[in-house]
Amino acid sequence: MFDLIFFGGLSIIGLIFLIWSLFTDLKHFRIGKKTFLLFPIGLAIIFTTIILIWNAQINSNFDKPTLVRIFYDGDFNGTGIDFKTDGTYIFDNSAIGLSNYFYGEYEINGNRIILDKNNLDNVVMTNQLEIRPKTIEYSDRKEVENYVYQIDKKGNVLKNETQFRLVVDKRK
Repeated sequence: MFDLIFFGGLSIIGLIFLIWSLFTDLKHFRIGKKTFLLFPIGLAIIFTTIILIWNAQINSNFDKPTLVRIFYDGDFNGTGIDFKTDGTYIFDNSAIGLSNYFYGEYEINGNRIILDKNNLDNVVMTNQLEIRPKTIEYSDRKEVENYVYQIDKKGNVLKNETQFRLVVDKRK
């Protein structure tokens, strides 16, 4: 929410400045007939176009269909990995509303997910993850849920490393 307010405010200020600069530069150009007077507005239009294209590319990455999504809830912080159907993933490590995003590629074979990186923001310490069932004991019942564990090359679960809850699973 803070990002939306902050960047929305910056966008409104930038738009007001762009319109004011456009009218001012055009007025000075009509008086002086010097083309360098249009340089600031041209530069502003170029930067605005680059930012809009960049934003569209980022949004297209987030809008790809999800195959598997995992999440770790650490109260004030959290970590999620969104595995897309095209073989890419988005790693989101957040703390008190601020997120760090990392992008990469993965392969999935059955329940094993192999990442292109060995270390993701000091949270995922291996390039191999595995989906396994875990029995969760509540006060009145037991439930089996799927969790994603960090494993070594032999398939052993790494001790004292983050375990992720499987939130979305659209594998067939």
